[in-house]
Amino acid sequence: MMRKHLKPIPLLFATLLSVSIVSLLLNLTIAQPETDEVVTKVTLNHGIDIKKPIIDISGWQLPSEMNYDALAQQVNGVIVRVQHGISLEKTNAAADKDGQDKAMAKHIKAFQKRGVPVAVYAYIDGTSKAAMRQEAKKFYQRAVKYHPTFWWVDVEEVTMKKNFNQGIQAFREELVKLGAKKVGIYTQDWFVTANQIDVSAFDAVWLAHYGRDTGYWDASPDTDIDYDLHQYTSQGRLNGFAHDLDFNRITNLDAYNKLFNHGNPMN
Repeated sequence: MMRKHLKPIPLLFATLLSVSIVSLLLNLTIAQPETDEVVTKVTLNHGIDIKKPIIDISGWQLPSEMNYDALAQQVNGVIVRVQHGISLEKTNAAADKDGQDKAMAKHIKAFQKRGVPVAVYAYIDGTSKAAMRQEAKKFYQRAVKYHPTFWWVDVEEVTMKKNFNQGIQAFREELVKLGAKKVGIYTQDWFVTANQIDVSAFDAVWLAHYGRDTGYWDASPDTDIDYDLHQYTSQGRLNGFAHDLDFNRITNLDAYNKLFNHGNPMN
């Protein structure tokens, strides 16, 4: 059936009324609460894009050469070195005589100030279980005031003539005793196998495996070890720093939430 022709003024009124109704319906639709599933995902994700790299840095990356504002926009998290043991034969550009990383405080404060979650690590070189415990104490004392999201034990070389695995466990146990609630181990899959290191007591595993070390992720560890974090290159590049960076990828969102507290700073 043909509709009646509307006069110009009523037609304009009808058009405006129709637009108003459509706009109202759209607003009502947008204002509807999300489903429980979506809300849960948002709560856990906090807008995290797990494709962004996580970087680990130390005094070798000079604060004076870093544009922290630019870097903070490109990463999901940062892992900062606190110490290289507790006694060095001589000082170097990155650490003091007592092993403490020279840039530790500046790096941590700068990224935390910009809302980037920060974890910490310590390179171990104790030659006995007692020495390992002493290193763990220093590690905790130096970093606890920054409330890191995770504590990492960096294991790259055998420093004890025997019972090296027991020394590593002594370090971990001392950290836990002092109050560290989340302790992980950084190492390589072949190193674990070659030295029969028990990683089962740690809360997370971080493996280094570079592949062709191209600056991009081109290979993954060929291992049965259940790992949460993968260091995949030492030649990553980001705006805000003119030199190479270590890039790490998180295995999944659950691992990110475990290691970096859902993207929130620790209390």
